[in-house]
Amino acid sequence: MIQKLDHIGIAVKNLDETLRMYKEIYGLGIVKIETLNDIKVRIAFIRIGEVLIELLEPIEPGQGRIGKFLEDVGEGFHHVALRVENIEQTIKEFRSMNVPFRDLTPRDGGDDSRIAFIEPAFTQNVLTELVERKREVKGTLENEYPGAAGKTG
Repeated sequence: MIQKLDHIGIAVKNLDETLRMYKEIYGLGIVKIETLNDIKVRIAFIRIGEVLIELLEPIEPGQGRIGKFLEDVGEGFHHVALRVENIEQTIKEFRSMNVPFRDLTPRDGGDDSRIAFIEPAFTQNVLTELVERKREVKGTLENEYPGAAGKTG
Protein backbone atom coordinates (compact mmCIF):
# COMPACT_ATOMS: atom_id res chain seq x y z
CA MET A 1 0.00 0.00 0.00
CA ILE A 2 2.50 2.69 1.15
CA GLN A 3 5.73 2.48 -0.86
CA LYS A 4 7.85 5.19 0.74
CA LEU A 5 8.05 8.73 2.00
CA ASP A 6 7.70 10.80 -1.17
CA HIS A 7 8.17 14.36 0.04
CA ILE A 8 7.86 16.90 2.81
CA GLY A 9 5.89 20.02 1.92
CA ILE A 10 7.05 23.39 3.22
CA ALA A 11 5.05 26.59 2.72
CA VAL A 12 7.18 29.63 1.87
CA LYS A 13 6.48 33.28 1.13
CA ASN A 14 9.27 33.71 -1.41
CA LEU A 15 10.28 30.65 -3.40
CA ASP A 16 13.30 32.23 -5.09
CA GLU A 17 14.82 33.41 -1.81
CA THR A 18 14.19 30.02 -0.21
CA LEU A 19 15.79 28.20 -3.15
CA ARG A 20 18.88 30.42 -2.87
CA MET A 21 19.14 29.54 0.82
CA TYR A 22 18.87 25.79 0.13
CA LYS A 23 21.59 26.13 -2.52
CA GLU A 24 23.94 28.40 -0.52
CA ILE A 25 23.58 26.85 2.94
CA TYR A 26 22.86 23.18 2.19
CA GLY A 27 24.39 22.87 -1.28
CA LEU A 28 21.16 21.38 -2.59
CA GLY A 29 19.99 21.92 -6.14
CA ILE A 30 16.58 22.34 -7.67
CA VAL A 31 15.15 19.38 -9.55
CA LYS A 32 12.09 21.11 -10.96
CA ILE A 33 9.92 24.23 -10.63
CA GLU A 34 6.35 24.42 -11.85
CA THR A 35 3.21 26.47 -11.40
CA LEU A 36 -0.17 24.88 -10.72
CA ASN A 37 -2.58 27.65 -11.63
CA ASP A 38 -5.69 25.70 -10.62
CA ILE A 39 -4.58 25.64 -6.97
CA LYS A 40 -2.75 28.98 -7.14
CA VAL A 41 0.68 27.69 -6.15
CA ARG A 42 4.22 27.66 -7.48
CA ILE A 43 6.26 24.66 -6.37
CA ALA A 44 9.89 23.58 -6.44
CA PHE A 45 11.24 20.10 -5.86
CA ILE A 46 14.60 19.52 -4.17
CA ARG A 47 15.91 15.96 -3.79
CA ILE A 48 17.71 14.71 -0.70
CA GLY A 49 18.53 11.05 -1.26
CA GLU A 50 15.26 9.33 -2.14
CA VAL A 51 13.05 11.98 -0.53
CA LEU A 52 11.95 15.29 -2.00
CA ILE A 53 11.39 18.61 -0.33
CA GLU A 54 8.49 20.38 -1.99
CA LEU A 55 8.57 24.13 -1.45
CA LEU A 56 5.17 25.77 -1.99
CA GLU A 57 4.62 29.48 -2.66
CA PRO A 58 1.21 31.01 -3.39
CA ILE A 59 0.97 32.71 -6.78
CA GLU A 60 -0.56 35.69 -4.98
CA PRO A 61 -0.42 36.38 -1.23
CA GLY A 62 -3.45 34.98 0.58
CA GLN A 63 -4.64 32.98 -2.43
CA GLY A 64 -5.35 29.24 -2.42
CA ARG A 65 -4.80 26.87 0.47
CA ILE A 66 -1.09 27.70 0.71
CA GLY A 67 -1.75 31.44 0.76
CA LYS A 68 -4.32 31.00 3.52
CA PHE A 69 -1.97 28.66 5.42
CA LEU A 70 0.78 31.31 5.33
CA GLU A 71 -1.63 33.97 6.62
CA ASP A 72 -2.88 31.72 9.43
CA VAL A 73 0.28 29.86 10.46
CA GLY A 74 3.25 31.44 8.69
CA GLU A 75 6.07 29.74 6.85
CA GLY A 76 7.07 26.21 7.67
CA PHE A 77 6.05 22.58 7.65
CA HIS A 78 2.84 22.03 5.70
CA HIS A 79 2.46 18.30 4.95
CA VAL A 80 4.06 14.90 4.60
CA ALA A 81 3.44 12.89 1.43
CA LEU A 82 3.41 9.12 1.21
CA ARG A 83 3.94 7.38 -2.14
CA VAL A 84 1.33 4.81 -3.14
CA GLU A 85 1.23 2.57 -6.18
CA ASN A 86 -2.48 3.00 -6.92
CA ILE A 87 -4.15 6.01 -5.35
CA GLU A 88 -7.70 4.98 -6.22
CA GLN A 89 -7.26 1.57 -4.59
CA THR A 90 -5.51 3.04 -1.55
CA ILE A 91 -8.30 5.57 -1.02
CA LYS A 92 -10.89 2.80 -1.32
CA GLU A 93 -9.05 0.69 1.27
CA PHE A 94 -8.56 3.63 3.64
CA ARG A 95 -12.20 4.69 3.35
CA SER A 96 -13.24 1.14 4.28
CA MET A 97 -11.34 1.82 7.54
CA ASN A 98 -13.18 5.16 7.97
CA VAL A 99 -10.19 7.33 7.08
CA PRO A 100 -11.56 10.79 6.16
CA PHE A 101 -10.28 12.64 3.08
CA ARG A 102 -10.46 16.35 2.23
CA ASP A 103 -11.76 15.74 -1.28
CA LEU A 104 -14.07 13.14 -2.78
CA THR A 105 -11.63 12.12 -5.52
CA PRO A 106 -7.90 12.42 -6.21
CA ARG A 107 -6.72 15.46 -8.15
CA ASP A 108 -3.72 16.44 -10.23
CA GLY A 109 -0.57 17.32 -8.33
CA GLY A 110 2.96 18.42 -9.15
CA ASP A 111 5.00 16.69 -11.84
CA ASP A 112 2.01 14.90 -13.37
CA SER A 113 1.08 13.09 -10.14
CA ARG A 114 -2.31 12.22 -8.64
CA ILE A 115 -2.85 13.27 -5.02
CA ALA A 116 -5.34 13.14 -2.17
CA PHE A 117 -5.16 14.56 1.35
CA ILE A 118 -6.25 12.84 4.54
CA GLU A 119 -8.00 15.12 7.04
CA PRO A 120 -5.30 16.21 9.52
CA ALA A 121 -7.54 15.69 12.56
CA PHE A 122 -7.33 11.96 11.79
CA THR A 123 -3.50 11.93 11.72
CA GLN A 124 -2.59 13.81 14.90
CA ASN A 125 -2.89 17.19 13.11
CA VAL A 126 -0.37 16.24 10.43
CA LEU A 127 -1.70 16.94 6.96
CA THR A 128 -0.95 13.72 5.08
CA GLU A 129 -0.91 13.51 1.31
CA LEU A 130 -1.09 10.33 -0.72
CA VAL A 131 0.72 10.62 -4.04
CA GLU A 132 0.82 8.34 -7.06
CA ARG A 133 3.60 9.07 -9.56
CA LYS A 134 4.11 7.77 -13.07
CA ARG A 135 7.86 8.30 -12.66
CA GLU A 136 10.40 9.85 -10.32
CA VAL A 137 10.51 13.65 -10.42
CA LYS A 138 13.15 14.69 -12.92
CA GLY A 139 14.11 17.88 -14.62
CA THR A 140 16.97 20.23 -15.15
CA LEU A 141 17.00 23.90 -14.44
CA GLU A 142 20.60 24.52 -15.41
CA ASN A 143 19.51 26.97 -18.13
CA GLU A 144 17.22 28.99 -15.85
CA TYR A 145 19.30 28.71 -12.66
CA PRO A 146 23.03 28.31 -13.36
CA GLY A 147 24.45 25.82 -10.89
CA ALA A 148 20.97 24.60 -9.99
CA ALA A 149 21.85 20.93 -10.25
CA GLY A 150 23.96 21.20 -7.08
CA LYS A 151 24.12 18.19 -4.80
CA THR A 152 21.16 15.85 -4.68
CA GLY A 153 21.86 14.42 -1.28
